[in-house]
Amino acid sequence: MTYGLRSIAFVAELIHPPTKHDARKLQQLHSSLFGSSECSYRDFRLTSAGAQLSNSLGGAPGQPVSCSTLLGDRIQIREEQTGISRDDFQLRVQTMARSALSELPIQAFLAQQYAVRSVIGMPGAGENDDARRFILRSMLGFDEGIIGAFGREPSLGGVRLAFPPDGAGGGIYNVRVESFTMDNRSLFLENVGTFASPVNLQGLEVLDQRFEATYQFLQDQLVGFVSQFSSDDVP
Repeated sequence: MTYGLRSIAFVAELIHPPTKHDARKLQQLHSSLFGSSECSYRDFRLTSAGAQLSNSLGGAPGQPVSCSTLLGDRIQIREEQTGISRDDFQLRVQTMARSALSELPIQAFLAQQYAVRSVIGMPGAGENDDARRFILRSMLGFDEGIIGAFGREPSLGGVRLAFPPDGAGGGIYNVRVESFTMDNRSLFLENVGTFASPVNLQGLEVLDQRFEATYQFLQDQLVGFVSQFSSDDVP
């Protein structure tokens, strides 16, 4: 059971050997992507380290973000609160990776890091439940006396866990479970998966597999962990 799992952000970082970008090559890359349905960006801006390709969606804090940033040692692809599906995000990453390896002086991505951020309703949530109380009381078992040591209630509560790889080529996972500041009846979940083996132009399908592994760990293991707790018995 996924408790209404809703992804609010996908981020991919494709790390490559340091390089000094040619502005003309970056502009050509933007032009070639502009006509694609998988990874099109309207705006192009040169930066001191490379370039940012983006779709203007507001830009203010808390507003949707859709961009790819090309830096001297990595490409970061961000989709935050845009409603993009996981399949479409994977296509975006694949298209950007293939184009960058084909058109820029990059031979391989030495490591990859993915972040999946989602929100869910609290398991067993009642009408008056609060995510902070759920985490502090149900998950951590803190009573009023323990919390009273601070002299006030925290505005956010959470748990962070780190997991080593479970085999050759597996990812290092760093997960967070927190109260969600935008909705006190929801929990914020995050999994950041880091993979240290290189990927070249002939092996780009591995990027899909590693993003999927990161997503599935959040959807299955992390949600399964949270679902063991019920807020019904919170004092």
